[in-house]
Amino acid sequence: MQTAQGRVLPLIIDDFETLRSSWMPFILSGAIFVPDVEDARMGERMFLLLLLPGRQDRISAGGQVVWINPAGGAARQGVGVRLQDPEGAARTTIEQCLEQLPADSGQDLYIQG
Repeated sequence: MQTAQGRVLPLIIDDFETLRSSWMPFILSGAIFVPDVEDARMGERMFLLLLLPGRQDRISAGGQVVWINPAGGAARQGVGVRLQDPEGAARTTIEQCLEQLPADSGQDLYIQG
């Protein structure tokens, strides 16, 4: 689906480990990796509808493609979408979810951005 804000990408992340591995805190304002996206271009606008683990409501955030893993590469195909949320609500919600990771889950590898 396409809107004035760009392509709409619904993304359901079922567990905290997947969220941790999808979160890209090293990107300015944060980014989330969306797997299996084809034909995206750098700079393309996206609108994410995220359902995060432990939450009943979806959060929404506009963003821009800043990372592409093409099909056939060593890493899973998909795109990194940099969050462009002026209030930072999406980033805050994602980081609050990540704080719920169990202590033995590799949380110490998570770098606050």
